[in-house]
Amino acid sequence: MPITFRDVSFTYAAKTPFSYEALKGINLQIDEGDFVAIVGRTGCGKSTLIQHMNALLNPSQGCVEIDDFHNDSDKKKRTKKVKPLRQKVGMVFQFPEYQLFEETVEKDVAFAPKNFGMKPEEALQKAHEALGEVGLDESFYTRSPFELSGGEKRRVAIAGILAASPEFLVVDEPTAGLDPKGAETMMDLFRSIHEKGTTIILVTHDMDLVLKYCNKVIVIDDGEVAEITTPDHLFDVDVERYSLQSPLLFSFASSLLKGGLAIERDQVSDVPSLAKEIARCIR
Repeated sequence: MPITFRDVSFTYAAKTPFSYEALKGINLQIDEGDFVAIVGRTGCGKSTLIQHMNALLNPSQGCVEIDDFHNDSDKKKRTKKVKPLRQKVGMVFQFPEYQLFEETVEKDVAFAPKNFGMKPEEALQKAHEALGEVGLDESFYTRSPFELSGGEKRRVAIAGILAASPEFLVVDEPTAGLDPKGAETMMDLFRSIHEKGTTIILVTHDMDLVLKYCNKVIVIDDGEVAEITTPDHLFDVDVERYSLQSPLLFSFASSLLKGGLAIERDQVSDVPSLAKEIARCIR
């Protein structure tokens, strides 16, 4: 069950003097099992694009198809009930901890599964499982989410999405505001979720994350799909035209290759894999 965009365009404030076309004829497919990055300069349309995936926005033209759900520009063709879609496609916004509101952690995390029709005891069980998945044990269950650290709040908010068992998880700049160690821990969490079968769609400006975690990259430029490629291929071409910067690790590996060390650059995604390639060449 892929997410498929068919000729999707979207205009803000249509038919007014302030109208702005944010998406222009988007055609793309995100397959189950992908860990895909959506990248591009600020204001290129990334956030607008992902909000079409669970019908927070409806297309001005075209259609987004997810299984038997149609987010269509034609209201007559549009699937009316969005709740099943929003259970299928979970959205983690840039600062998800701002969405916390319940008096205890377990109640906050149980809210989504209850909203999607689970009985209270089932929802609570799902909440406990999701909290364990994000690394928060039973000592957090009855604590107030507002008394937690910033990183813990973000984990609780993510657990609230996971408790609904989404098939696709869309994460918008999930490392914003985190220190390097916190960012690495957060991304390792998403990698673990991906390895358990959830498709991850990552919106980010951090190309080091793209290189380390993603298998596919969708480049958006001025509301259009400019590239659909792999991280290795993207960083091997002129990325500056999209206001992207090659990851430091990739640039270093490229310098080694140009200097005569015959590393296989497509095997390099982090420091350990680079060290392994260097050792292989030396041997």
